[in-house]
Amino acid sequence: MFYLPAIGFNLLIGLLLSVGPAVAGIAFFRRLSTAWHLFLLSLCIFYGISPFLVTWSALGLAKRFGCSAEAIRFSCPSPVWLGDVVSGLAMSYWLAIFVIPSAILGVVGLLISGILQHRRSRNAGNISGQSPAAFYRSRRHKIIAGVCSAIAQRWHQPLQVIRIITVVLAIVIPGFIFLYVWCWLAFPIEPRSQQQPIGEQS
Repeated sequence: MFYLPAIGFNLLIGLLLSVGPAVAGIAFFRRLSTAWHLFLLSLCIFYGISPFLVTWSALGLAKRFGCSAEAIRFSCPSPVWLGDVVSGLAMSYWLAIFVIPSAILGVVGLLISGILQHRRSRNAGNISGQSPAAFYRSRRHKIIAGVCSAIAQRWHQPLQVIRIITVVLAIVIPGFIFLYVWCWLAFPIEPRSQQQPIGEQS
């Protein structure tokens, strides 16, 4: 009876904790510019204070509609359902327990990624266009994002098997789809000059 809500709660906590590191990972693997690092840095800071902003907005909403606080709940005169909404939003500050550590990890990761990217750009003159092998999503063999075909190409596995495994994991493991979306965002599409066929060349 309480199994599904527990899964949903754990999934929510996992997502809240992983936002900051996931953003830092995207910046690291994409090798984004300094401007993008600064943008994502401000995004992580905003994410860290967002629970308090939501609570502050809920209190302002309660004041505007004349809602009165009863213990930890609000009751509103005109739309009765608004009391439940304001009550839920006002308790958002509890999410700071998970959001703030995630935002701190994201900020630290972005700072490290920015320093590494700066060193790479300084050394780019010495190494003429040669960069370490990166994980590229496939442009030619993609159905959605090219993640499965990139995995098949990198580890020399049959493409259809990788796709079937991905679909099964997306059904069986809650939240696996978020990992797929993260791979979609974190890894760039394969450059046209580096396209390689999967399996036999036609």
